[in-house]
Amino acid sequence: MNTTARSAFSILVCTLVAQPLALAGTDSRAPKALVIMLDGLRGDTIDNGLAPNLRRLADGKWQPGYNGAWTLWAGTVRDATTESSPNHVAIATGMTAAKTGIDWNPDLIARDLDEAKLPTWQTRLVRKRPGTKALFITAWKTDLNISPSHSTVKLIMDKEEECPKDLVEILAKPDAPDAIMWYCGTPDEAGHAQGYYPYSDLYLKTVPEADGWVGDVLAAIAARPTFEQEDWLIAITADHGGWERSHGQRSTACYTIPLIFAGRHVVQGRMPGVPRNYDIAPTVLTHFGVDISGIDFDGRVRGNDAPAVYSERPLSDGLAVYLPFDGDAANKGASDVAAELRGAAATIADGASGGALRVSPSADAAGSVLLKGSEQLQFENGNEFTFAAWVRVPGPQTGNPVVFANKDWRDGTNPGVAFAASQGVDMSRVYPGHYDYKKRGNHKDFMFNCGREGGKREDLGVFKPVHGQWAFYAATRGPDGVARFYQGSPDGTLYCVADDLSDIAFGTGLPFSIGQDGTGAFPDAFVGDIDEFAIWTRALDHDDVRRVFENGIR
Repeated sequence: MNTTARSAFSILVCTLVAQPLALAGTDSRAPKALVIMLDGLRGDTIDNGLAPNLRRLADGKWQPGYNGAWTLWAGTVRDATTESSPNHVAIATGMTAAKTGIDWNPDLIARDLDEAKLPTWQTRLVRKRPGTKALFITAWKTDLNISPSHSTVKLIMDKEEECPKDLVEILAKPDAPDAIMWYCGTPDEAGHAQGYYPYSDLYLKTVPEADGWVGDVLAAIAARPTFEQEDWLIAITADHGGWERSHGQRSTACYTIPLIFAGRHVVQGRMPGVPRNYDIAPTVLTHFGVDISGIDFDGRVRGNDAPAVYSERPLSDGLAVYLPFDGDAANKGASDVAAELRGAAATIADGASGGALRVSPSADAAGSVLLKGSEQLQFENGNEFTFAAWVRVPGPQTGNPVVFANKDWRDGTNPGVAFAASQGVDMSRVYPGHYDYKKRGNHKDFMFNCGREGGKREDLGVFKPVHGQWAFYAATRGPDGVARFYQGSPDGTLYCVADDLSDIAFGTGLPFSIGQDGTGAFPDAFVGDIDEFAIWTRALDHDDVRRVFENGIR
């Protein structure tokens, strides 16, 4: 959200009902729900230890009998900018911009939602089950336009931290609301002020603070005298991620968000695919026993799917190419792929671990490494893979070179993949009140490109290289179609963005090359050093990627 628009602490109260039906089976307990939207929360913050209360929810360790269905790689709406308003509305209604007409912040600032046509999940409850209470609590005045027809609206000029304090007091009462929605904007304020990515000092302080507030509210729920007679569903998500000091751009840095459902009837484990934040509305209504079969939701019920499971296998399994570059370019992997140094490519002693490869000393002295025979590699299910490498660049690249690729890089829609070293983000329609990226000039950042069926492309990223320092990068596509792109920073933080790549066009018949595309004829030279380059013909799970980052392959 745009913090300049924040002006009030708001409580919205209406009368609703709860009927006992959960995600799986029936339960004699009274259903309750708490939906929390943490504005500007990147999914990788949870994995990097900044939100222990969210982590406990996801791991099914909140309270006995409660499971956690989770993903750190859910998605925002895709038919709108990655602004707050389109996603705040989508979370509340279960519908995206094509139905709501909210494409960016000014659309909601200018008008109220038509609740006759676009009721929130709370409004649907009041219509279907009159009799019990619901609460919508937010510190962003614009959110009042989401539910203008509520019978009671109370504005209290106050600070963001008063929201969880009021919730704790409210939940201590016997007649506390049955259905609660809380929008918390604190992480977003820190991101705008100092930066979401790389994590700024203020972001590193504020995310744990917001997580602590969530912990206070969860503790208040568990302390209710009637807790054992209640069937709570906790749903937590974000409206967008962030990159540098803003969001709004069409980038996986802003699309990738967490989504957690904790309840007695959800299936424990990581949810497969790429769930969306607008899955919350149909999921919560189903928990309350509302028949949603006649509602044209864009989201769907989550938390009842079989979890995404990666089999536990040694790192050596499927490791077809492993080039440590310790004085030579010998392949230590299990395949017959051979590395052929071309042009100005040479091994050096100053690596991330032992020796390394210097691809090109300058843009005028191009070098590359042809991975002979890599076009014959057999990837699991034809399109599951993992690539990993440590990369160091001296400064911005010239032109549009690649770190490695197996595609014709003249067009990003071509089949295959490319780890590009000089890419920017789509700045179209970024909210004018946000940080102006154009002040940075031309972007020279890292991105992972994939061709998609039908002549389309997917770009994961972008990540900012730290000039003169080694950083870890990995890309993987799993059996559920989810592709993830990682950056391991020198300070030990592992950043990750993701998206659905079910329709990837992976095979090209071209070999992989380092510092060059699959044709071997791309004109722009990559200038930099590469170490510990690896190709697996399978997808490593997230924990394995972190293990490679922290401990290496050897």
